[in-house]
Amino acid sequence: MKLGKRNLFYSLVLAGCMLLFLVGYFVYMLPSLYVNYTMEQNLVSIKNQHMAYMKDGNYKNVQVKNPTACFTFKIPDEGDNIHITAKLFSAKVTIKEEKTRELFTQLRKILKDYSKNTNEIHTDEIEEKFQDKINECSNIFQDSFTSNPSIPFQIQILETQNFNNEFRDEYMKTHMVSDDFIIFEMGIHDEENHYVNYVAAERTEESLILTFLPAMMPDMNEIRPIVLQSIPMLGAVILLLVLLFSQVYSKGIVTPVERLVQHTEQMKNSWNFHNFSPDSRKNHRKDEIGTLEVTINELYQKLKTSFEELEEKNLILKEENTRQEVLLRASSHQLKTPISAALLLVDGMKNKIGKYQDTDKYLPKVKEQLLSMKKLVEDILYLNHFGENPDMQERDLQNILEKQLAACQIAITDKKLRIITEGKKHLTICTDETVFSAILGNILSNAINYTPENEQIKITLSKNEIRIQNYGIRIEDEILPHIFEPFVSGNHEKKKNSMNSHGLGLYIAAYYAKKTGITINIYNEEESVVTMLRFPE
Repeated sequence: MKLGKRNLFYSLVLAGCMLLFLVGYFVYMLPSLYVNYTMEQNLVSIKNQHMAYMKDGNYKNVQVKNPTACFTFKIPDEGDNIHITAKLFSAKVTIKEEKTRELFTQLRKILKDYSKNTNEIHTDEIEEKFQDKINECSNIFQDSFTSNPSIPFQIQILETQNFNNEFRDEYMKTHMVSDDFIIFEMGIHDEENHYVNYVAAERTEESLILTFLPAMMPDMNEIRPIVLQSIPMLGAVILLLVLLFSQVYSKGIVTPVERLVQHTEQMKNSWNFHNFSPDSRKNHRKDEIGTLEVTINELYQKLKTSFEELEEKNLILKEENTRQEVLLRASSHQLKTPISAALLLVDGMKNKIGKYQDTDKYLPKVKEQLLSMKKLVEDILYLNHFGENPDMQERDLQNILEKQLAACQIAITDKKLRIITEGKKHLTICTDETVFSAILGNILSNAINYTPENEQIKITLSKNEIRIQNYGIRIEDEILPHIFEPFVSGNHEKKKNSMNSHGLGLYIAAYYAKKTGITINIYNEEESVVTMLRFPE
């Protein structure tokens, strides 16, 4: 599954989980929270209603939640009057009946004692006393209506019902607002409803103020059907929002990842790390994807560097393998020919066969074969002797040149060559003297060997450069591009006293030169061959 589809699938699962959570929240928790909130608001309403009355003495500036049911009683400490104030009216009630007056006095005394001893009298005690007095007051009220002839109408109780089993979960709470301000919360349940009455009581210097607020609390089962009816719309909105944000999220996440995949594919398909250049923009993303992109580029650069180093080491290893091959071929083939020739000459002279009886003539030829073998062995030893860490120091170029010319003096004298040295004297170069001596010795040996008799070799010294020009000879054009390869030698005729070439001299010189940073170039001029050696700065 691709990242975009996977993201859509996860978004749909998230939408389903969110819908289940919201439905559960609305069905089981929200109704309870709403009921608790309503009860808190009712408590705030009775508190504000009572405080407003205490401030103004009326309800004119009071915003009452239930104006037809809210009212306040003001019970003075003295007298038989009770003041009643509501939103729609205000009244004064005077108690004339003797029993009722006595009962009213007792109730007032209970309330007065309770307000003075709030911390000592428990709610259960005051509730029990109130209940007895209220029952007694109810009986007196009924007797007054049935027996007092001054009332313009007669009330006859035809039937009464017992509500003892109709109500349940009766409770009473006390909320202390201040030392003189108390709010009583009294509630009860029946089969379908929850009734709550709030009574705010505050004591003043001359009277007791009672504010009443009856309320019917909402039932949680009444809210659940509304929530269930809103589920389709709620689900559609959640699904739409999730799809919208999923699309935005996909563009912000999937698109950069796809671009990063293409970027990596280009890296993977680049040949030998040379056909692709990583994105060098500076404005990368600042998040994890941007970090991943930078990390991939850095990894690519490290791999590219490692690959280039490996290529370089492979080239070095290839050269070493070639050198080993040269040693093997030289030891197996190049030595075999002069040895066989020397043995043949010795056997002919020993057995006095034909022309080989002339030992004065053929002994020099045996010597020539032995010298060729000696030169080949020396070249092989030189080739195998060079180390990986040359001793690079400042050396006197003139001194090294003179030593190599002295070593070749016999061959120079035999061929009657003229050696001309020009240029600056006492030049210093940074090199390994042993290695450079081998390079210069091979080049001078080649020049002397191939230069005809009575010709000249011109050596020019300049800063960081030696120019060796031997006259009277040219290198074949077909051989010149391969002159530094092993076992390549010219086919031109050599004069007397010149040794047979085995084709290792220039290969050894080029091999050593590369190790020490020296550049060798060989080319033809008019009836001459020029060898240029350039040293690094």
